[in-house]
Amino acid sequence: MSALTNAIEILRCFSSARPDLSFADVMALTGKPKSSTSRLLRSLRDCGLLEQDPHTRRYRPGLLTFELGRLHRAHDDLISMAERELREVCARTGHTGYIAVLDGYEQVVLRIVPGSNPLRVVNPPGQRTPALATSNGRAMLARLSDEDIRARVPAAYPKLPRNSPQSFRQLMTRLDEIRRTGVSEAADESIEGVGSQGFALKSGETGEMIGIAVSYSVQATTAAERANVRRELAAMAAKLRRMTGDTSDQDAARIQTGTR
Repeated sequence: MSALTNAIEILRCFSSARPDLSFADVMALTGKPKSSTSRLLRSLRDCGLLEQDPHTRRYRPGLLTFELGRLHRAHDDLISMAERELREVCARTGHTGYIAVLDGYEQVVLRIVPGSNPLRVVNPPGQRTPALATSNGRAMLARLSDEDIRARVPAAYPKLPRNSPQSFRQLMTRLDEIRRTGVSEAADESIEGVGSQGFALKSGETGEMIGIAVSYSVQATTAAERANVRRELAAMAAKLRRMTGDTSDQDAARIQTGTR
C-alpha cells in the first residue's frame, strides 16, 4: 500500500495548470528522495499511467489514465442519462425510482428519485440489498451468463423473503422468465408491502450495467397503475437502449441459446 500511496501522490501532481512535469518538478512537489522518485516514475511509465517525452524527458499522464477517465465519464454519463429519464417517469407516475449496480449477488443503490405520492418508499443511496429479491436486481442478473450468476450466488443460498426465489433453481426459473419476457417485477420481497418493476441497462460502449426500478405500495396501487408503470418503464428502456447502444435482445438470445 505504501508504494501505491506514493504512486497516487505523484499522479496527483498533474493538473490542468501542470499538464507535464520534469523529474525535478516531481521531486519538489512530493518531497521524495531522488532514488524513490526515479523508481516510481519508471514504474508508472512502464505500466502506461505516465508517458515521457523522448526529447524533453518531461512526464505527462499516459494513455491508460485517459482510458480509465473515459470509462469513468461514460459510466457517469450512463447514470446521469438514466436519472434524467427516470425523473420524468417518476413525475408522471408519482412513484419513487431507483438506480443501482450489482456487487456480487447484492445491489447497491446509487441514485434515488423521490415520487410525489404521499406514501413514498425510500432506500438511501449506498444501501445494499440482495439483488435476488428486487426487480432491478433480478433484471441485472438476467443479463449475465448462468455461470456468472452461479459464481455470484453463495453456495449456502441466502435466506430471502417468502415471495423471493427460495433456491438457486427457483432463481434461475425467475431469471429465465425475465429473459423471455423482458419483464421483472417484485412484490412483498425486500420491503414488506412494497412492489417494484425494473429493467437493466447496459452501455454498448463500456459494458457498464445499471438496474433501474420504480417502487410503490402494493396495497395502495391499483392494477391499472401498475400496468401504467410497466408501459412507462418499457418506453424508457427502449429509449435509453437506443441512446446507449444497449444490446438487450442480443444478450437474451445469446444466453438462451447457450452461446457465450
